[in-house]
Amino acid sequence: MLTAWAVTAAASALAGLVVARARHATRAAAGTAHDRSIDDARIALAELALARGALGAARLMPSGDVIACGEVPAAVVAALEAPRAEGPLAAAARQTGRTGQPFRLDIAAEAGPPRLVTGSLEGGHPTLFVEPAPEVCASAPNDAAGRLGALITAAPYPAWVEGEGGATVWSNPSYSRAIGGAAHGGDSLLDANARTQLGAGEAGGPVHQRVQTVVAGERRHLDVSAEMQGGTLAALAVDVTDTVHAMSVQARALESHAATFDLLATAVAIYGPDRRLVFHNAAFQRLFELPGTFLEHAPFEDQVLDRLRAERRLPETADFKAWKRDQLKGYETRESFERWWHLPDGQTLRVVANPGADGGVTYVYENVTQQLALERQYNALSRVQAETIDNLGEGIASFGPDGLLRLANPAFWTLTDVPPVDIGEHVNTIAAKAPDAEAGIWAALTERVTGLTDHRTPTGGRMERATGRTLDYAFSPLPDGSTLATFSDVTDSVNIAKALVDRNNALVEADRLKNAFIEHVSYELRSPLNSIIGFTQLLTRPETGDLSAKQRDYANFVLTSSEALLVIIDGVLDLASIDAGVMELTIAPVDVTATMRQVCDGLKDRIVEAGLDVEVAVADDARVFPGDEMRVRQVLFNLVSNAVTHSPPGASITVASRRDGDYVALSVRDRGPGISEDNAEAVFERFNTSGAHGRRRGVGLGLSLVKSFVELHGGTVSVAPTDGPGAELVVRFPRQQAGVETHLLDAA
Repeated sequence: MLTAWAVTAAASALAGLVVARARHATRAAAGTAHDRSIDDARIALAELALARGALGAARLMPSGDVIACGEVPAAVVAALEAPRAEGPLAAAARQTGRTGQPFRLDIAAEAGPPRLVTGSLEGGHPTLFVEPAPEVCASAPNDAAGRLGALITAAPYPAWVEGEGGATVWSNPSYSRAIGGAAHGGDSLLDANARTQLGAGEAGGPVHQRVQTVVAGERRHLDVSAEMQGGTLAALAVDVTDTVHAMSVQARALESHAATFDLLATAVAIYGPDRRLVFHNAAFQRLFELPGTFLEHAPFEDQVLDRLRAERRLPETADFKAWKRDQLKGYETRESFERWWHLPDGQTLRVVANPGADGGVTYVYENVTQQLALERQYNALSRVQAETIDNLGEGIASFGPDGLLRLANPAFWTLTDVPPVDIGEHVNTIAAKAPDAEAGIWAALTERVTGLTDHRTPTGGRMERATGRTLDYAFSPLPDGSTLATFSDVTDSVNIAKALVDRNNALVEADRLKNAFIEHVSYELRSPLNSIIGFTQLLTRPETGDLSAKQRDYANFVLTSSEALLVIIDGVLDLASIDAGVMELTIAPVDVTATMRQVCDGLKDRIVEAGLDVEVAVADDARVFPGDEMRVRQVLFNLVSNAVTHSPPGASITVASRRDGDYVALSVRDRGPGISEDNAEAVFERFNTSGAHGRRRGVGLGLSLVKSFVELHGGTVSVAPTDGPGAELVVRFPRQQAGVETHLLDAA
């Protein structure tokens, strides 16, 4: 019996090759979608037959079709095709279809030995398998069975026979080594779980199953071939633990690689030797927007191409069949190749096909749309820059770290008076052609281009030629080690700057002469004016003699006008002194209250004449500040005088002081027509005579003197916004001046 079983096992291996050929033949015959479905079922049946070690198999499909693969006698196909066929095989097949009960029958063959047919319900379909039968040729040696038995005995794989009750009745030495002792001691290679996985008792024939069992305290994976006949089990086991571990490691590595591929932005697809999709990353699915359900069914590559063409995701071509044949040539060659796909939506793909050693093809789809767009933009920008540089009036040249000329525009050769040379010429050659008078400048350029100094610094200068032209030059290091040389013609700029400097000097001199003239004239006018005032005052005195009423009026008019003229002349002299920088301040603590009182007393006659009311408000923290008391009093006098001039009869004027940060602010508020915002700064300008509502006022010196005196103290002037009619002029004096200590001011 063992000999027959061994021969059967050997024949099963041969049957595997036959079924494999049937599988490939079936795949090659794939045609339409229906045919493909039948082919897929036939391939699955062939794989199942191969796994069982059968020579062939036949299956009744739900559609009524009978598919077969391998060596299947016509009687087996007939038993499935004819529902009412007679005979034990047809009856057993019908019984399996109804109840799922497996069977095993020997049938007579048209030629050769009888065939063993087993039936079972596989995937809900009645399926018959043609098992290989032992065949002994007439030319076979008489001891063939004995030699096979001896081979099994000496084989490195455990083989054993168990009698009824599970006791081992025969085993080879490998079996004893596997269990670590005598085979007849009751120990078994297969534990209870492994026996359940094997299922030899229920198979009704030979079974081939991979099981797990514990051998010598270690879990092992065994490929077991066994057959149960008459309560006796014959089995052969091959230890494939290392293979399983290797496959597990490989599977984990593949999963890791797949996860890595999914992170890539480049689409990758791998097709097997049967042209079915075996792997794709997430980028592939996103690129072509293919549904996951379609990809999960491992479609053929031509199916993928057909779908992409229908969705207009392939290049438009007049002969799609020829284009597809060219794309699929990766299965017929061993050389890698690439194609460029210009898609209808404007994208461009660089497709690289790499045929694998197993006959499959790996595709890499690189989306180069953005790269090409950037390249086009870069080329366009380079052309624009080149055109711009060529049309610059400034001469530009760039030298590489090797001293070779990389770039130069026409203006460079024109300005440097060097004959143009080709790109790539060395800087020494170019410097040798430069004018002798400019050899030093070119030597400096050559040293910076070819020098070995670690710290390259930009340099530049100006050179004036005998022809009257003036050039500015600059040598600047670039980040890539190159050196940029620029030459610019600044002749016109230099001439204009020189003219402006000469004119400015002339204006300064004219201003100085003007100030000297005004000062001189003012002094010359002041002396006779003082005489006029003095003698007029003498005329008005009673000791001088009696004057008629008209004479006294004339004398008073002369005196008033002379005093007004003296004020104007004093103002002009003060401004001239300030402009000349000769006015000096006598800084000392200024009593704000006393100064305000003196000013109001000085303007008492005008205030009473206008019927005005003056209010004085001095804050406790703004009673004293450092300044020139005479100039501060002059500032307040001009401000109050200005307020008296613009106040309507019967109105009030407010003179106040307050603390404003590091300043003491003095303000004069009137209730006159006010100052518009646009005219706020103009009122402090010299000789500005425009008053409120366009009325002319004075000679325009009072407020300009205020501004000059305050700024001479380091303060500011401004027009403050007011609520209601009138204007408020504010001057701010700093609370600290050089030479005056703060504690003295606080004490005062």
